[in-house]
Amino acid sequence: MELKTIEITNGLMDMNQTAAYINIKLATLYAITMRKEIPFVKIGKLNRFRKQDLDVWIDKNAQG
Repeated sequence: MELKTIEITNGLMDMNQTAAYINIKLATLYAITMRKEIPFVKIGKLNRFRKQDLDVWIDKNAQG
């Protein structure tokens, strides 16, 4: 498994950073964001994601 380094600016990640962080395709992230299945912050027209919100979301949605 390849580890990726993600630089987080101002505590918020953009769509590309978030997709890489949670290891899903960008198209999948767009879809679950549109369905409001993942926590995000709307800044103007931009969707941004907080790492701590994603960590909680991952824990709540983990299967196994």
